[in-house]
Amino acid sequence: MMSCQKQESLQIEVYETSVNGNKLSKLSTFQPSESAISVQLLPDEKFQTITGFGGAFTESSACLLNTISKENRKKIIDAYFSSEGANYSLARTHMNSCDFSVSNYSYTPVEGDKNLEHFTIEEDKDDLIPFIKDAMAASTDGFKLFGSPWTAAPWIKDNNKWVGGKLLPEYYDTWALFSQNM
Repeated sequence: MMSCQKQESLQIEVYETSVNGNKLSKLSTFQPSESAISVQLLPDEKFQTITGFGGAFTESSACLLNTISKENRKKIIDAYFSSEGANYSLARTHMNSCDFSVSNYSYTPVEGDKNLEHFTIEEDKDDLIPFIKDAMAASTDGFKLFGSPWTAAPWIKDNNKWVGGKLLPEYYDTWALFSQNM
């Protein structure tokens, strides 16, 4: 427990993130609370394991990165993945297209292909995969990457559309096989 004298010597800065649009905005004026708030840090107590920190690789971000100079593209990738930057240790990418894709596409483009004989990542070869490879090259510590399915191909769902719908029971094994391919 800290003494009152030590508490008075503390320098406190207040930052606010709010629905009103403040994003880590430093507040210079604020109303102090009448009641004291006590925070106790217990660094030796662990409640969860953190796998890593990072972000997502998406087709749209990869496509946009390909529109700028190689020098600026490298600066951006280094800012996230190099040891001089954020040094991300975890990343996610979408399986099939997602809401951050340029168009709708599936790794399972052939309707009725239950065994995924026509499984392909061709759509990701121009933008997304080179983006991931460049990030891997920029990272000295490496990072974990996991694929996250956004939606099944329309032919596997009851509404036969990209958005909404439910997986048809006859394709449960196909979807499991799809996820295993990643």
